[in-house]
Amino acid sequence: MLEWVKITLILCAFGTLREIRPSEPFVTEFLTGEWRNVTSEQLFRDVYPVATYSYMALLVVIFLITDFLRFKPVIILSGLTGISIYVILLWTSSVEWLQVSQFLFGLYMATEVAYYTYMYAKVDATKYPRVSSYTRAAALGGRFLSGVAAQLLTHFHLMDYRQLNYITLTAQVVATAWAFWLPPVLYGIYFHRKSSSTSILQRDQGSPTHKPLPPVKKQAKAASALIVRHARSAYARSAVLAWSGLYAASLALFVHAQTYVQVLWQDIQRDDEEPVVYNGAVEAVQTLVGAGGAFAAASWSRTPLPAAAAAVQATAVFLGSYLPNIYVSYVAYIVMGSLFHFTITLASAKIAAQLSDESCFGLIFGINTFIGTVMQSLLTLILNQTLKLSTASVYFVLSGCYLFLSLFWLLGWIFVLYNQKRKVNMNN
Repeated sequence: MLEWVKITLILCAFGTLREIRPSEPFVTEFLTGEWRNVTSEQLFRDVYPVATYSYMALLVVIFLITDFLRFKPVIILSGLTGISIYVILLWTSSVEWLQVSQFLFGLYMATEVAYYTYMYAKVDATKYPRVSSYTRAAALGGRFLSGVAAQLLTHFHLMDYRQLNYITLTAQVVATAWAFWLPPVLYGIYFHRKSSSTSILQRDQGSPTHKPLPPVKKQAKAASALIVRHARSAYARSAVLAWSGLYAASLALFVHAQTYVQVLWQDIQRDDEEPVVYNGAVEAVQTLVGAGGAFAAASWSRTPLPAAAAAVQATAVFLGSYLPNIYVSYVAYIVMGSLFHFTITLASAKIAAQLSDESCFGLIFGINTFIGTVMQSLLTLILNQTLKLSTASVYFVLSGCYLFLSLFWLLGWIFVLYNQKRKVNMNN
């Protein structure tokens, strides 16, 4: 078996196992149920925001540590963090411990960068597109299986919401054990860089012919200079700047909507004697349709499309929170999620097409993700904790933000089109 194929299979298996979290679609039902007895208000104001702030604070640190430690230790840390989260959820009872679990969840999400960037240091650059698609498909496959399993197990009363955490915990334990099979990385992208004369075969086999690594302080200085140079070079391109802004804004709005959607669904059904709970099925469908949206982005790459997508998302978010019908809200969430995957994939492809150095890929997407996380943290701070808006009101604001994004992108596209035509006329 080819070495890159073996590495890809091991990495994809870890990604699938890590995403098998059937407890996640029903986490709000579990926390507000008889097992924890936490109110929706506490989750909305005091618990879920901790994960947002934690993720923002840790993302840059984890990105740098990932490269410095050469990926594999951080992938293992990701699994260990997942184990810790579900141990806390299963065997503690206080709100303070819930907040600890949310801090760890922020760390858990931050360490995801190691999973997606491992290949850049381990696999030949010619295999990047294929391995990237395989790793993302593996993660989406795990999420889809989680949603289906969660819905079937709860619908047929084979497990309650608490017991789903045992499956999630088991999957995290197996994923962590599996991560030890990943081949170690001898060279990083910014730290522990290999010389241009060192072949990939030498790197993978740990050939004794490579030069000793320089001191940590010298490496840090060189890495910082290289990071700054790559960032300046990338963001100097107007196309990279525009699509990066779209990437960050789309990420912030969707993640904020996704974080509190289960609380919204509970509020919609607050007065129902027998509430309909199809969260698992909805997450499964959203993942499947989202994968289709990501696939469609490769064929439908026209520049004005993000404006139309954001306008549809604005309508979906508004209707899903304004109309007191859970099925409308479910469909709205699926529409919003599928268009998010379409937009984010399109933006990623447009950015990647502008980058000449392969090592820029992980850096630029890491920076864009951080900016998106900062934007989401500001939304959390302003809407949830300062203004203390109701859940529905938060979604009305998000709908307005989507509409603003749509208009901003459309006006930007018209401006660029106008400039292009003016330059053509001037040349003629």
